[in-house]
Amino acid sequence: MRFRLLGVVSALLCLSGPLLAADGLPPARDLTADARLAAARQMPILVFFTSESCPYCREVENLYLRPMQARGTYRGRLLLRVVEVGGGTPLTDFAGGQVNHGLFARHERVAFTPVIRLYDAAGRELAPSLVGYTTPDFYLGYLEQAIEQAIAAARSSRTAALR
Repeated sequence: MRFRLLGVVSALLCLSGPLLAADGLPPARDLTADARLAAARQMPILVFFTSESCPYCREVENLYLRPMQARGTYRGRLLLRVVEVGGGTPLTDFAGGQVNHGLFARHERVAFTPVIRLYDAAGRELAPSLVGYTTPDFYLGYLEQAIEQAIAAARSSRTAALR
């Protein structure tokens, strides 16, 4: 009886995991803290710059980023954060400055959305940004390529720093 109960509880937890992960992508709140974690784990930070009024942002979020998060595709190898380009959500930037999402996006010269950038722990870009959503047929390939390039660069920059 106890094993059956454990099986039921395990099944429910497995089913609830993707649902909990799909509730929303994590907003950027403290990039300094994220950078410390990224440095310790040798992983990049993916920042998804989005806008409420951007239908293409919803496509990128729903077709690529939410499923990637729900499946745990890059769990432990990538931090994912969202910045609302016109938003007023408070944010600590990479340098420890107190800004909001909109100001951070302006500092990063993000004028339109969607934009995906991959940063190292110092706030430097590790791979080419994905700007816009003009090639849906190839977008997943471009996204995965940029992520893998950023992961490799984060690991090699950590290795170089240790020498």
